[in-house]
Amino acid sequence: MLIFKTSRPFKKAAAISLILALLAGFALSGCSQNAAIKESTSAQSATSGRDMSLDVAVEYTDHAAAFYYAQGKNLFSEEGIKINDIKVYASGVGVAAAFTKGGFDVSYMCLVPAIFTYANGGVPIKIIAGTHKNGYGLVVNSATIQELSDLEKAGIKIANGPEGTSTDFLQKLLIEKENLDSEKIMSNTVRMNAAKQLMALRNGKVDAIFVPEHFATLAASFPSMKMLLKSTDIWPDMQGSVLVVTEGLLKNQPETVEKLKAINKKSIQLINENPQSAAETVAQNLNINQTMVKEETQSPEANLEVTP
Repeated sequence: MLIFKTSRPFKKAAAISLILALLAGFALSGCSQNAAIKESTSAQSATSGRDMSLDVAVEYTDHAAAFYYAQGKNLFSEEGIKINDIKVYASGVGVAAAFTKGGFDVSYMCLVPAIFTYANGGVPIKIIAGTHKNGYGLVVNSATIQELSDLEKAGIKIANGPEGTSTDFLQKLLIEKENLDSEKIMSNTVRMNAAKQLMALRNGKVDAIFVPEHFATLAASFPSMKMLLKSTDIWPDMQGSVLVVTEGLLKNQPETVEKLKAINKKSIQLINENPQSAAETVAQNLNINQTMVKEETQSPEANLEVTP
């Protein structure tokens, strides 16, 4: 389940002290970086009066709904912002990797990869707003897993995203919260992107997957599969995804950043007022972007089609 709303800073115990430290004021200050983080040409034309042209990166999940709906409703163009290029990645880790190479002004991405991009990648980015709460689930084959303790059993295979993803973080938080055997569960865990997790679960290669929405709901619709728990069960009021900009854009075009925040807020409001229209817009965009994700994940056989 996704709850679309702008976000306030949040609290959690020692396991997330790094996040709390980095989220002071809900903005990540960048450190100096010699990598090719683009001081966008558009940003340098700050006072030109022409449309601002931005390059955007998004994850292939419905977590990017605020972007897709804003684009569908022409909210960017209404504010004089032209979306020049959109790159879609299978996960937040893909977005993070792309950010380290430069070339993007704006990204809609999960919170945890955003923090890793800043803290571990040394990329000067700033979080300027939230987009939704929660939005992750643990889906299991009910024939082999009935309760959380079954995840510890020998022979059980649990698929999760790469280290640094929100689902990886949530799995570790779940182990700590439920006092599960970390060694047993982590030895049962294999790493793959969400598209491959879907195929592995459907084909019986794994018994459980830890994925973001919309993949979780899609997986739970398969025969014999069920949603064992959601991120709300692990971390109530968890910040799901955020709106991120480069430090260069914020420095050179603060008024554009304010416009992006306003567009984000308006899009979220419209999503909540028009859920069916939003569902149709998001589903359409996810289906359009299937090919790009299949190429990135080398999963040409995956059926990623979604319905509103």
